[in-house]
Amino acid sequence: MFFFASDNNLSPSMLYQLKSIKSAGYQPDTNVLVHFDPHERGIPSMIFEINRLERMGQTNPQFGDEPNPTVRDLASDRVRPPITNDECNCGDSGDSSDYDNLSAEDALRHFLTFAQERYPADKYMLFLVGHGMVVGRDAFLPDDNPNSGITLVDLGRILRDFSQEIGERNEVLELVGLHSCSMSAVEVAYQLKGKASYMMGAEGLSFIGAWPYRQMLQKIFWTINYATGGVVNVPDLMNELHDLCLHNGADFIFAGYSSDLCLCSLELKRVDALSKPIEELTQALQAGLNDGGRDLILLAHWESQSYFQEVYTDLYDFCLCLKERCIDFEKNQLQNTMKEACESVMAVLETGTKGPIVQADFFGPDCQYSHGLSIYFPWTRPVEDAREHFSKNYQAYAFVTEMCGASWFQFLDDYFEKTKRPKRNIVISPDYQEELKFAESMFRPIAFRGGPAQYPVAALTGKDNPADAGGEFSYSFIKNYSREFAITERALKVFANGKGPKQEKK
Repeated sequence: MFFFASDNNLSPSMLYQLKSIKSAGYQPDTNVLVHFDPHERGIPSMIFEINRLERMGQTNPQFGDEPNPTVRDLASDRVRPPITNDECNCGDSGDSSDYDNLSAEDALRHFLTFAQERYPADKYMLFLVGHGMVVGRDAFLPDDNPNSGITLVDLGRILRDFSQEIGERNEVLELVGLHSCSMSAVEVAYQLKGKASYMMGAEGLSFIGAWPYRQMLQKIFWTINYATGGVVNVPDLMNELHDLCLHNGADFIFAGYSSDLCLCSLELKRVDALSKPIEELTQALQAGLNDGGRDLILLAHWESQSYFQEVYTDLYDFCLCLKERCIDFEKNQLQNTMKEACESVMAVLETGTKGPIVQADFFGPDCQYSHGLSIYFPWTRPVEDAREHFSKNYQAYAFVTEMCGASWFQFLDDYFEKTKRPKRNIVISPDYQEELKFAESMFRPIAFRGGPAQYPVAALTGKDNPADAGGEFSYSFIKNYSREFAITERALKVFANGKGPKQEKK
């Protein structure tokens, strides 16, 4: 199942990938479904059943092109999913064209329901393709028409419901491929654990063309077609799909891009193996903020691998950088506690251990310290506005609610306050107190914003993206300044009720 969230600037690149899926061939025991939502207004969303066997007129598998290659069209692959009135709010029509009116969340839910009801299978794989950055931003797979996105909590609910429904028939969702930017995160792993066997994604940039869907489908077809006794070795297949993406994506370095890729197990005990170490790390960090470890934490944060305007940080690398700065651990109990907590987290995040990471790789210098899973770690408290609600969103994540002890959210709350530079002390004379009150009332809250997006996406304010899905690395937003209103006395003269600057008293 491929869900292309393409009602945005990614639409042309996704159409190329849809054609790549079409050219992979077909296999009698495999259904391939694609949701495609064009960006052009007036063109409805569609579901395709790629290379339907009844249309192909044969039952034998074919992998790739015929001896005489042709370009296969998509027209006959389109299926018309039924839409209920409740789903589309479309009155009495119930026409499938109203599929285009569903929100991003409802469109994904409808697609999965359609797939499991019309195409029941022993095993499922789901690839979610579109803009990412779900953690903290909660606008995954954004849709411009209607303007909507999927929160991390809602993504977990959708996949939970799907997994429960197919689980009643002893069917399994084996893989969730998160072909989107900044989705390989601790918070995502906790939200999706137990809802699929594996997840695959990147901590940083993810390019639409980096995942070779034609070759990936052919690998799946071959594996199913020649499985011994009809039993597929799922772990081996997952590793092979990861390797295909890695080998294809590595060539992006010739265009100057860097990226990473991680395959994670979502088995409950492997994800939960992180819980106690992260709780201990959080407690050690909070103690460090209060008792002489603040600068060590700041420097480790500054040095460690980060992604997307310093919003996310590789958890393993942060622990490594902090551990290496605790050089007085034999004499300093605080440093020893932080060092041991870092080592415990790192041990679980090592590839092939009892933890969740199965494979973690990177290509290019900008991602060279990637180890598989990031964590939400901005430098300053995110601005709360009509669109973004960091505190409300993050506190609802399973990563926070399931922690018995200290949570990462509590640490972030302390970190934002205790690393903040105090407001500059500016003396305003009594003559300008009235103007000061007026200015304060007009300009609160003061927000720090990045530059305008090169390719704006309504549901992802502030996210820059090149045409092929990535984005531009930006090493900014590392200053944690006070957001209290501040202004010089001379600038206050602007607010002198339109009467011009006051005359200085003699």
